[in-house]
Amino acid sequence: MYTHLKGTLVAKAAQSPRGPYFVLDLQGVGYEVLTSERSVASSPALGETVMIYTSLVVREDAMMLVGFNTKEERDLFVILQNASGVGVKVALALLSCLSVSEIAQAVVSGNFKPLTVAKGVGPKLAQKMVLDLKEKMTTWREHAITLVESEDFPPQLNSKSYQEAETVLLSLGYTREEVLKSFQAIAGQYSQEDVSSEMVLKESLQWLATV
Repeated sequence: MYTHLKGTLVAKAAQSPRGPYFVLDLQGVGYEVLTSERSVASSPALGETVMIYTSLVVREDAMMLVGFNTKEERDLFVILQNASGVGVKVALALLSCLSVSEIAQAVVSGNFKPLTVAKGVGPKLAQKMVLDLKEKMTTWREHAITLVESEDFPPQLNSKSYQEAETVLLSLGYTREEVLKSFQAIAGQYSQEDVSSEMVLKESLQWLATV
């Protein structure tokens, strides 16, 4: 339910008493969507048409619509709440301070310290998150977040080799944007049929080392 909303962005705030938020107008109906500071910062100007990927959070005393600029942020928000002690506020605090790749890398590698930069996340909770989410996060990172699912990824690079290379590069700490640029830079060197994940990884790492 409410997997996404597409409408006119009429208001946004990175700071407010209720936290970062968007307000979208859909055919005369205003939807308030809680979000992260990062999503607010990367959102378009007011008056533009936007697509917000959403999750409806139902509590005993409230219903909240939470949304982000990308599917990856939305999916990670949902996964984070599977950890004991992580609710909407903590999940949004994490997504405000850290990128999707940074959070996933911290959990998958077992290095909980980067997670403690978020408000409300102390060492104990961060360690608990790693224990609770490592297996789920690893599976999601390997199978759900692939650049070839993105609308901005070149269709000619839609292959298993690029997906496998992407997983490795993200695990090494490169951002999604850096990986995309490296793939675009090397795309003309091989045909889709001939390229292997090892070749993509080697060439991408060489390109990334020069920028």
